[in-house]
Amino acid sequence: MATIELKEELHANTRRTRITYRALIDGQEVAIKCYRKPLFGLIHWLRALRRGKKIRRAGGPVPPVAFSGWFPPMSCFAFGTKFLDGYVSLRDALTREQSLDRRLEMVRMLGLVVGDLHRRGIVQPDGNLTNFLIRRNADIAMVDEDDVQVYSAPLPRRLAISNLGNIAARLPNKEMVKELLAGYMDKGIVPSSPEWDDGAFWTSVEEWRVLLHAKRVSRNIAARDFD
Repeated sequence: MATIELKEELHANTRRTRITYRALIDGQEVAIKCYRKPLFGLIHWLRALRRGKKIRRAGGPVPPVAFSGWFPPMSCFAFGTKFLDGYVSLRDALTREQSLDRRLEMVRMLGLVVGDLHRRGIVQPDGNLTNFLIRRNADIAMVDEDDVQVYSAPLPRRLAISNLGNIAARLPNKEMVKELLAGYMDKGIVPSSPEWDDGAFWTSVEEWRVLLHAKRVSRNIAARDFD
């Protein structure tokens, strides 16, 4: 039986049905996501397990799997990956960074990563910037695998535009959105192609902003940059 030592809570959704912890399993540092409530947890754990295999086959930027199964310390099903030392959430990195040039550099790097994901048929439907981790040299990894979807071909244009718009809506100004789009166009599914609908993208950004605002109001969450 594995030796498990829980170290600290790293992140939780607002309803605390999914909580991520840092832990040691047989001495290896891992980030382990616990799915609370038995039936809910079983469904989401199975989803993470199956989708995690697809993401890795497609070459997505996710850390190696370190644990999957029943997690006794929290009495829940859990899915764990190698802890990425030196990485922080992109939201935290952008919030802490004072240099505008460095912020734009990080946002452009995110655009490159999202473009590569879309070319591989991978979509992270939750555009929350906590679902992307970054370290100082601008390497970016993706987490929250149970929500990720993997297609057998590059994403269709409409889905790609909507997903990029969802992510862009978390950025506080147009300059950053333009930088995200510039990075995306270097790697995206239709770079410099007449098939790309620039108007549809900007409309998508505004529609997502409205939806995110309504969600925050319904949950009594204060507005913040890099949401």
